[in-house]
Amino acid sequence: MAILKGAKTVGAPFSNAVEVVRVRYDFSVDGGEVEDNTVLTADGNLLVRCVGVHTEVALTSDGSATVDLGKGASGTEFVSTEAYTSFTLDGFYASESAAFVKLASGEVINMGVATAALTAGVVEFIFEVAQA
Repeated sequence: MAILKGAKTVGAPFSNAVEVVRVRYDFSVDGGEVEDNTVLTADGNLLVRCVGVHTEVALTSDGSATVDLGKGASGTEFVSTEAYTSFTLDGFYASESAAFVKLASGEVINMGVATAALTAGVVEFIFEVAQA
């Protein structure tokens, strides 16, 4: 499992607060191999919700790459096996679920690349994080 260069370890904010956390995937820095890539790691018990994914540079693939986003290996709570073509230039892909996902300390949110490698793209994952 790879870790994105911009991955973040996030602790819980104050008990009555929600923090916005942004994590960037950049093909030129992170590559696009078929694998799970750690996006966010919990430092303490957290509730995490994905607001969505902002595409700065469209994702491309020589094949039919798919992307997922969720808890742990092959997690799909936020994005479930979505074709790379859904992530277009300056687009916004809303999370498939508005629900919070509970993470125990040390658990991760991963971006999975499957079927074929990515060959370009820059996206920013936007999360809301609260204490569990």
